[in-house]
Amino acid sequence: MPDPRRRGPPQQACLNQIDIARDSCYSCVMPLTDEQRDWLALTLVPGVGTALFIRLLARFHSPSNVLRASRSALEDVVGPKLAQRITQYADVADADAQQRAMLEYGVTLVTMEDPSYPLRLAEIYDPPLLLFVRGALTEQDEHCVAVVGTRRASPYGLRMAEKFGRELAARGVTVVSGLATGVDTAAHRGALSAGGRTIAVLGNGVDVVYPQQNADLMDQITRQGAVISQFPMGTKPSPGQFPYRNRIISGMSQGTLIVEAPLSSGALITARQAAEQGREVFAVPGQVGITNSQGPHALIREGAKLVETVEDILVELELPTELAASIAAPVQSETVETPARRPVPSNTVPLRREPAAPSVTPPPPPPRPAAPESVSPAEKAVLSALTAEGSYIDQIAQVCRLSISEALSALTLLELKGLVRQFSGKRFAPR
Repeated sequence: MPDPRRRGPPQQACLNQIDIARDSCYSCVMPLTDEQRDWLALTLVPGVGTALFIRLLARFHSPSNVLRASRSALEDVVGPKLAQRITQYADVADADAQQRAMLEYGVTLVTMEDPSYPLRLAEIYDPPLLLFVRGALTEQDEHCVAVVGTRRASPYGLRMAEKFGRELAARGVTVVSGLATGVDTAAHRGALSAGGRTIAVLGNGVDVVYPQQNADLMDQITRQGAVISQFPMGTKPSPGQFPYRNRIISGMSQGTLIVEAPLSSGALITARQAAEQGREVFAVPGQVGITNSQGPHALIREGAKLVETVEDILVELELPTELAASIAAPVQSETVETPARRPVPSNTVPLRREPAAPSVTPPPPPPRPAAPESVSPAEKAVLSALTAEGSYIDQIAQVCRLSISEALSALTLLELKGLVRQFSGKRFAPR
């Protein structure tokens, strides 16, 4: 079984420009493999979310087996209503139309089985089963920081977003944002101007340009990074889809930086999701009494790290503070003018992880119960790899030399058997 941490190139691509009626596509991708097509077909079935998909994989071992299973066998796992839906969609799911659109726009499909799937994203609650990708996800994207904020940014907010996007990218850090107007656009442009990588996560299909004025920016990002989405080709933007987009932005990033956001901004939702996912939250302070400053200031009061220079982020995340050798253009670090720091009130819930306590030898963990005979070899391996403090999916998969989906399947079955418990942040420990 290949090491799930092994990084490889995405599906074979070329950089020939292809002029098409609706858009311009700059990469030609190979058709979907049978396995990828089955992943896509099963995820297109209404009602099959991540939890049910993993449960089906645990029982049938592959999407192909699920789509070819009898209705009675499916009913044992998902009930009669969804079982009927799966058997119906096995033949009529519009995977062929999706594949044609993907080829037209130069889109690759990255499933949780793919080495290019972001490992950090697999750790979050309800991770996307697959990603549609224009451009390419690379090993460099292992180090990435999200920069998000309001669409109605002031000149100061735009300047700060572009500055941090540029300086992060100049140090080899991939900048992740949502391609929205305002702060997102400035952060992407800053990363591009430094010659670095940036990833745009969409709340619609990757073949749909939204907002329309960012069409050229979206094209640049596909050449110098990636545009990704969990939503099928042709999906139009909808308000209900953006929270799902936001959880991917924070989930694949080591930390999330908020630049200007009113208290009602979706950027604060991204910050909350980042905190729930165990990621660091950073905020750029602004002028007192300005609506766009209220969000960052509220986060700082709750424990987010106040950021004045890019080094504040790099040191906290233990990322390189030197300019990346691959980026030729030097970047002058600019200090943010900020009001005096305020103490964190004792009645707030910290958004930032506290520093580790001094090293103390913990008491020995209680002996684990012997695994029952009904536990498979893969489940036994996963059970033995768990620690009392909780282990992350990618750690378990690496130790057991399993794919992410195989590790999730084994953990699902072990949870059902009462042998494993799940903590926040997608950590698992033996009972």
